[in-house]
Amino acid sequence: MLRLYRKLVQNNKIAFNFCSQIQKAEIKKDEVPVHLRPYDRQKYEVPSTKLKYSSGYALLDVDPMPRSTIMKISYNLLERLKEVPEHAMYRIYTEEKVKYIMKLTDEVEDIKTLEEEFGHESIEIFIQCYKKELQLVDYMKSSKPWESRPDDLEENENVRLASQKRVGLKHQRLDKPEREQVQFIGEKQKQ
Repeated sequence: MLRLYRKLVQNNKIAFNFCSQIQKAEIKKDEVPVHLRPYDRQKYEVPSTKLKYSSGYALLDVDPMPRSTIMKISYNLLERLKEVPEHAMYRIYTEEKVKYIMKLTDEVEDIKTLEEEFGHESIEIFIQCYKKELQLVDYMKSSKPWESRPDDLEENENVRLASQKRVGLKHQRLDKPEREQVQFIGEKQKQ
């Protein structure tokens, strides 16, 4: 075993493999995250080699390049989210979700695998739901749920009062009064 190891070291096979792994790790460190890179038309606007004739749903057309559609929606979402304050939990959550979707879309080229990763039967259904996120961002920007209102203090007080345990209720679940036992007609005849 030791002789085999020495031969491999002399031929620089082990050292080469070790160096290549270090170089790969350094390359991954230097990689720019997907959401910070510009849209790469050549990478995403490539039609799939597997033809899909139907989405399987009525009135829902097949998307010829679903990865490009997802990436375009993602970039739009990130751009619109910049108008939401950074401290808002909605922005934080949505940005993380969009970044994750972009990362998956960038890494996975097979559409079937992408459908499984997203947990949808059809990528077209996922795209349709994902487009609604754009409308949701616009709605959230207009309603501004992250800002506190004076009415909220009263509502919080009411919620606090409603959630307190009430003491002295006449009939709790286990304290209900005993009912008198009534014999049924069929039981009287048997006796």
